[in-house]
Amino acid sequence: MATPQNPGAHTVVIVGGGAAGIELATKLGKRHDLIVVLVDRDASHFWKPRLHELAAGLLGDGEEAVSYLAHGQAHGYRYEPGALKRIDVDARSIALDEVRMPVTNELILPPRSLRYDTLVLAFGSRVNDFGTPGVLEHCDMLDSPAQAVALRRKILALALRSAGDPGQRIRIGIVGAGATGVELAAELHHAFNDMHRYGGLKGTSKLDITLMDMAPRVLPAVDPRTSASAERILEGMGVDVRVGVGVDAVAPQAFHLSDGNVVPCDIRVWAAGITGHAMVEGLGPFQLSKDKRIVVDERLRAQGMPHVYAVGDCAFARLPHGGTVPPTAQAAHQQANYLARALPKAIRGETVAPFVYHSKGTLVSLGEFKATGELPPVVAKGGTPIPMRGLLAKVVYVSLQHMHRVALHGWTKANALWLADWLRDTTLPPVKLH
Repeated sequence: MATPQNPGAHTVVIVGGGAAGIELATKLGKRHDLIVVLVDRDASHFWKPRLHELAAGLLGDGEEAVSYLAHGQAHGYRYEPGALKRIDVDARSIALDEVRMPVTNELILPPRSLRYDTLVLAFGSRVNDFGTPGVLEHCDMLDSPAQAVALRRKILALALRSAGDPGQRIRIGIVGAGATGVELAAELHHAFNDMHRYGGLKGTSKLDITLMDMAPRVLPAVDPRTSASAERILEGMGVDVRVGVGVDAVAPQAFHLSDGNVVPCDIRVWAAGITGHAMVEGLGPFQLSKDKRIVVDERLRAQGMPHVYAVGDCAFARLPHGGTVPPTAQAAHQQANYLARALPKAIRGETVAPFVYHSKGTLVSLGEFKATGELPPVVAKGGTPIPMRGLLAKVVYVSLQHMHRVALHGWTKANALWLADWLRDTTLPPVKLH
């Protein structure tokens, strides 16, 4: 690892290179009065809202990956590989696990510790299985690019097997009708159409997708009109939407529902809710929420720890008038921007204003040219959200990814990446059949 250029500077260690962590490292790394270190067990960053596209085969391996080592070199922060094991709050240090080669298991780095002056925890969350029997054994999840790629390979193998058997259906069950589940169902429909057009495989005529959730409607966190719009589009694709029903157990080839029905599935995806990582309970003396996320105050500091912050999905931040900051990419982006301004002030001993979350609305992708969602009400809080549908909603949805790229690379490189995407889409099949 690189030697710091200014060993007397204040050291900020950021654990987790998701949307919040890498954006914060990018902004702070430009400051000459700070040494910024980004820690992550993986070698590259992938924007989590696009995992469903990777799983459906609409993105290839590595297309959206950002190397921490190269990005850190370009933006003034240091990358340290390894998984977080413990935090010593009194000594202001963290312990990292050893790093080994994925296939050969060859030791790359031994266990080691890093000292910090300020620590920011941004290691995200995982899908919540709610203790349902069989979930961990029989379901795929979408917490990481590796899981998304593994799911894509299963789907492609199933499509290839069914191509030679006219009677074999492709049965995919998805539990969780939030944004991830809804987008995955829609993109799978899109991908199977492209498999037929570009790969000669049977398309959606052989595809059975069942979307299940115990909530009374899909996208339960949004306005009912937006929810109804999404459900109509899904049903128009042939998706079997089953809401208001829970999953009692998962078997090797089926979901057993609370209403007594059994849904046979060749591939089972669990995308219902989030919870904190199990390891957080042994990290240090943190106050945790019921779902194992770190409780933070109005300035995003871990309760009772003035030098430790938490942002993104791993943080449990209460809103002033009730509720909590949602575990979304837009919230992570806002928290990263806030800390990029607040941390230098706090380090200098200046008064820092509390974090204020501003909802920018919700958008959900529903295929190649469709999206649905809503913008916040123009009038006072409690007004009716402004609906956004169709191609315009899709354009705005895609622009969110572009703005994330701008935050990481600046406008010039982000625009170049957009042009590269456009050229690739015009010359290569949109679905990855490998």
